[in-house]
Amino acid sequence: MLPGKRIPFVRFGLVSSFLLLAFLLEGCGGKSSSSTSTVASVSVTPATSSVSINGTQTFTATALDSSGNTVTGQTFTWASSNTGVASITQAGVATGLKAGSTQITAATAGVTSTAVTLTVSPAISSVTISPASASIAVGQTQQFTATAKDASGNTVSQAVFTWYNSFGGVANIDNTGLATGLAPGQVVITASTGGITSSAATLTVVP
Repeated sequence: MLPGKRIPFVRFGLVSSFLLLAFLLEGCGGKSSSSTSTVASVSVTPATSSVSINGTQTFTATALDSSGNTVTGQTFTWASSNTGVASITQAGVATGLKAGSTQITAATAGVTSTAVTLTVSPAISSVTISPASASIAVGQTQQFTATAKDASGNTVSQAVFTWYNSFGGVANIDNTGLATGLAPGQVVITASTGGITSSAATLTVVP
């Protein structure tokens, strides 16, 4: 082949390489995580939690840049505001030591998270819900109340409850125990804390 015939091929190869490089650079943009971005904030989850004495709770920290993108490769320093109530390891695992509450934070790159609350309760033996059964119309609400007690029958006032509803299509329930009827039917409501779940309460929703 004549030398003059190869020049277009060489130019085409250079253009193709240029386009491929531009495509790859474009693909690296956007909201991808980076370990070189500056940390602007730190978030910790869960925001509130409850454990019994000697129980554990694992917290997770996430570092974010000013655009809200995750900054990877960060090492966090964990702290408990009241180490007599709960200790926390540098892996984010807190252990309840005595009844009370403490604030948990995580820090990295000179930035400290907003504190989250960990409540430590005496060992819980039972959880009850009232009322045991209720009936409401669609659109109405029903307040349920949970009570935790220790082995001696004493009420554990520091207990924080997680509420459950067997079918969200019929009713929903928020973290205060307030249920709202959504459609005719029947659901089972339970509450749990310290690894103990209540007996079921029944909520009937009528048209």
